[in-house]
Amino acid sequence: MTTDCCGLGGKHPWKDCVILGISGFECKFFGEILFRFDFERPKLTYEQDAGSKHLLMEFFMKISLLASAMTLALLNVGSAMACTTILVGNQASDDGSFIIARNEDYSATNAKHMVIHPAEHNQHSVFKSHSNDFTWPLPKESMRYTAIHDFDTQNKSMGEAGFNSAGVGMSSTETIYNGQTALSADPYVEKTGITEDAIQTVILPAVKSAREGVALLGKIIEQKGAGEGFGVAFIDKKEVWYLETGSGHQWLAIRLPTDKYFVSANQGRLRLYDPHDKENYMASPMLVTFAEKHGLYNPKDGVFDFHKAYSQDVNNDVTYNYPRVWALQHMFNPQLNTSVKDGQTFPVLLTPARKISIADVKKALRNHYQGTIHDPYVNNNPREPWRPVSVFRTQESHILQIRPQLPQAIGEVEYVAYGMSDLGVYVPYYQGISHYLPGYDKGSDQADGESVNWKFRTLQTLVMQDYNTYAPDVQRAYLAFEQQTSLHQRIMENEYLKLYKSQPQEAQQLLQNFENKTMQDALSLTERLTKQVVTKMTHVTDMKYHFEGA
Repeated sequence: MTTDCCGLGGKHPWKDCVILGISGFECKFFGEILFRFDFERPKLTYEQDAGSKHLLMEFFMKISLLASAMTLALLNVGSAMACTTILVGNQASDDGSFIIARNEDYSATNAKHMVIHPAEHNQHSVFKSHSNDFTWPLPKESMRYTAIHDFDTQNKSMGEAGFNSAGVGMSSTETIYNGQTALSADPYVEKTGITEDAIQTVILPAVKSAREGVALLGKIIEQKGAGEGFGVAFIDKKEVWYLETGSGHQWLAIRLPTDKYFVSANQGRLRLYDPHDKENYMASPMLVTFAEKHGLYNPKDGVFDFHKAYSQDVNNDVTYNYPRVWALQHMFNPQLNTSVKDGQTFPVLLTPARKISIADVKKALRNHYQGTIHDPYVNNNPREPWRPVSVFRTQESHILQIRPQLPQAIGEVEYVAYGMSDLGVYVPYYQGISHYLPGYDKGSDQADGESVNWKFRTLQTLVMQDYNTYAPDVQRAYLAFEQQTSLHQRIMENEYLKLYKSQPQEAQQLLQNFENKTMQDALSLTERLTKQVVTKMTHVTDMKYHFEGA
């Protein structure tokens, strides 16, 4: 992203200010860096004497306005699009599951709606983005799919995660920041390019395999451009794919090796690309030649490195991104000999030390450096420099699981925890169900007593007033619920397998009844926990302001 340097670019020999990821910006004078501004530590660092005192005086009259505007813009970008993604191959999981998972981090007051969109036949609709002017024709025959929408999109966009009736799932998006050199040559198409807001809505109703989903998204990026940097995960019963943007029209996707797992935290992570290996790689046709043409890659330097050519490593990554990847890689591979400062050379794909379970993925998505000095919640330190995986502003956390050996209705499960994953409960939502309980499609940015979103968020907000006092009880109760639910799932699934071929209606009713009860039990438990916390808080307040006497 570039901008006119404080309004001086039109009449003075200033080069554009360049935003360095989410870390700051720099301004140049006749090609020389004049100064840098760091958002994390707001001060100017001078690199050259511009030799133009009046320009500096004019600049300083405007720098506070620019810094404020840019800081707000970057904070919005960082908060709106800050997530953590985990992918697991079926030979790396403990039960042969393919898994994709992500925490969606934005705003604690932005309610999420869980919706099941029915199939649409003979439609002639054009999708229009909620966030920019991007448009794309929707398929004439649109498949049924599930989504987790932002409340203010009228359940039409910003879908985030879900499955379709063909058995394809996706999670979109992991925000990444492509390199400034790449973006100077091929900028994001911010006004009309595809963004997080549109991706699920235009892709999921239309594709019948994960590979087809990658191809369609890649086609859109090439034709319409990407409006921002992102990573998107696709899953079906055969494979997991992950796509990253490189610039406005360049992209790369890899097929996750079945015995590996992958972690991403707001940074481009893909590196290797073999254009001859069509089975495991897909990319924009000019990916390498574009990089060569614009000085992003020199064949004399060796093998093409997508990250080196199209991504970036900036100061902010050391505290915002590297610690999350490091923590999760060390969780799954304790023997790794890496430190946080090694972020530029972290392994991209790893075989876990032991097989990864759904419970392990939940634990990873709840990570906040427990047991270390970097735990912001136990240590009551909101200024902790290491950004944790689990943050209060997480809107929802999801885990999409496919067990290929089972019928689709029970083999595809979406585990969703509303709000902050560390203080949330993961409820399994089977793809064979026909509806959610009332309240799942309700909620706004104002607290209420009807929406499922706010029932979970209310408890989390109360607990965060004194984390060390209230969190342990809530976490124990939710963990016990999840463990008990897992046992009940196995029982229900065994019954379903006995019924679904000979008595499909009875099998369907069994599944829906189980789902209804599980949803209600999670809500009832949350209501009880909320009352317990309020009771304790009331007692504490009573003791604090307890004036003795008649």
